[in-house]
Amino acid sequence: MNTWKWVPNALTLGNLLGGVVVCWAAASGSFLGEALVADWTDQMVLWRQEPWPMGAESRGLQMVAVVWVLAMLCDVLDGWAARKLGVAGPMGVQLDSLADVVTGGVAPAMVAMRLFQDDGGAGMTWEMLACLGVAAAAAYRLARFNVAAENGEGGTDFEGMPAPAAGVYWMGVMLAWGELHGSMDALMAVGLAWIGLVVVPLAMVSRRKMWGLKGMGKDPHRDKWRGVLVAVIPGIQVSTWWVCESVFLAVPLCLLLYLGLAMATTPQGQSQ
Repeated sequence: MNTWKWVPNALTLGNLLGGVVVCWAAASGSFLGEALVADWTDQMVLWRQEPWPMGAESRGLQMVAVVWVLAMLCDVLDGWAARKLGVAGPMGVQLDSLADVVTGGVAPAMVAMRLFQDDGGAGMTWEMLACLGVAAAAAYRLARFNVAAENGEGGTDFEGMPAPAAGVYWMGVMLAWGELHGSMDALMAVGLAWIGLVVVPLAMVSRRKMWGLKGMGKDPHRDKWRGVLVAVIPGIQVSTWWVCESVFLAVPLCLLLYLGLAMATTPQGQSQ
């Protein structure tokens, strides 16, 4: 028995359990993330003993984001660890997809439902029903990926937006929603949330191929557009801060920019 295989499997389970914690945080407490707010966070700002600057609700959202980022980091590292240790196999592929369904599908759906509920929705509203499409699209996208992997299909491009990208999108919307709450610019976060309910699920189930970070340096055409994206991202960050005084608003906007560029500039060849 090769015990090294448990290293990537443990990372994959970290991805899954992190998504479960995000779901729990969305379902518990009087505000999103209250379940993750501990007494010791009242005095913690990085390593300095100072009061948290934006209140308990903002702190709760930030704690949810920390857990979500750690889960996504596990998702990045598990495949790398499996390849480095020479233990990549079908079990890891299946487990990775199951974990991504949680962090890239169920968690975004639950966070989105909670955001709309906290914004005044009561009971099962049309907005909250629309949130279920995010989870369904992620499950379909990952099932299609597994079938393609079993058939030996795939390549350096994606077919449809990867489910983890949906998690990144909704994490950014969540943080921007909390950051802009009570201001006129909050409509920007609400608008991006609605885009996330329509565009993101459609992008996941789409058959349109798009480039990703995998395979950098192998194709000048794709590398050129990757360079354009990297060059524009700082401008988006500065613009959202200058116009709306929001750092996190740039996250979903950058994801939408990637989606448009990648879909428009990727030749219809191999995919994954």
